Amino acid sequence: MFVNDRDLFLVINSACAVFPDLFWMSVSALGTGWMIFALTLPSILFAPRIFYAVLITAPIAGGLSRVTKLALSLPRPPAVLDTESFHLIGQAIERYSMPSGHTLAAFAAASCIYFSVKEDKRSWVLPLFLLAGLIGLARIAIGVHWPEDVLVGSLMGFVAGFLGARLAGRLPHRLLQFDSPWLWLCSCWGLLCFYALLTERLDFVENRPIQWAAALLVALVLARFWYLSVLRPRLSR
Repeated sequence: MFVNDRDLFLVINSACAVFPDLFWMSVSALGTGWMIFALTLPSILFAPRIFYAVLITAPIAGGLSRVTKLALSLPRPPAVLDTESFHLIGQAIERYSMPSGHTLAAFAAASCIYFSVKEDKRSWVLPLFLLAGLIGLARIAIGVHWPEDVLVGSLMGFVAGFLGARLAGRLPHRLLQFDSPWLWLCSCWGLLCFYALLTERLDFVENRPIQWAAALLVALVLARFWYLSVLRPRLSR
């Protein structure tokens, strides 16, 4: 029997309610732009092309999400359903439902990493798509997106990541070296990410400990990168 999007939402949302709210809040935070940047920043140390791919993918994914949301302007579940009829975590967001931006960003990151590594190594990064799917599921569990939003977001994110990886693959080898001024300049985005993780709220105030842990990761990676790219060459002279 055919199940419409509203009924499927209610079934999935209800089933997910068996897990604690904090679990879904934490998973949802992993789909935010700053968190994705923080978690992929270590690639600047061992796979700079992946780092570039993430940076290139970000505006593609963000543009697709923003344009589609504004063009469709579809209502979210809290705007259509009685909030007492489903499990809602946090604020009742009502506008700009499709696509799910968190899901799009998560699949974009997974896709750009997948297509940036060598083919014989891609099986190792397939679990990233499972994590991206879990992030999409979290958006339904929280009660702010329909299943269709998650599906469309995943497809758009996959395309965005593919394009980002292909464009990054065309970058000359000299840009991948630690002494590249472009790589150093791009690394400075980490400072903005560090500040945002410490000062902004990613979805829920309960996510602050995760943000602080991610901020610490960013600080450690930047310190290591700047040591290798700037300080160590000067000390070795």
